[in-house]
Amino acid sequence: MKPAQPAEAATLEALYRGYHGWLLSWLRRRVDCSHHAADVAHDTFIRLLSAGPYVAPREPQAYLATVARRLLMDKNRRRRLERAYQDELERCAQYLDQAPSPEQILQAVQVLEAIDRALARMKPRIRETFILRHLDGLDQAQIAERLGVSVRTVQQDLVEALLACDACAQP
Repeated sequence: MKPAQPAEAATLEALYRGYHGWLLSWLRRRVDCSHHAADVAHDTFIRLLSAGPYVAPREPQAYLATVARRLLMDKNRRRRLERAYQDELERCAQYLDQAPSPEQILQAVQVLEAIDRALARMKPRIRETFILRHLDGLDQAQIAERLGVSVRTVQQDLVEALLACDACAQP
């Protein structure tokens, strides 16, 4: 399908009519399933609809590819989080008297996703401080030395990171 000229993408409807077919074929080459490609193409235009006032892009294909690529990354991140949680549940299942309910699992995954989104919005140093402390297990002095900042700065960064995570995890 021959894509429309960029001038024909003046409205979201024109963008959809002119580039939906191109986006779908672009996605089919990148994902394992044509149904998954159709879902991502649909989600791409939903994202554009919900983004606020439409501004015609100069490079419609590059713009759509960027939005779709970000959606694919979000979906992959979600799948990795779910898989990590399921793996941990399986590892711990032998020690549990009672497995968590599907509702508890869903709630835990949603909290993890919210924390992931909060981490993505943090300043890089604050995010790294949080990861070094809570995932790598370094103490505050080790983090300060590694990042070249004071222990007080590490403490402030950890407080800011924890407040952001707590705010996003609240229902």
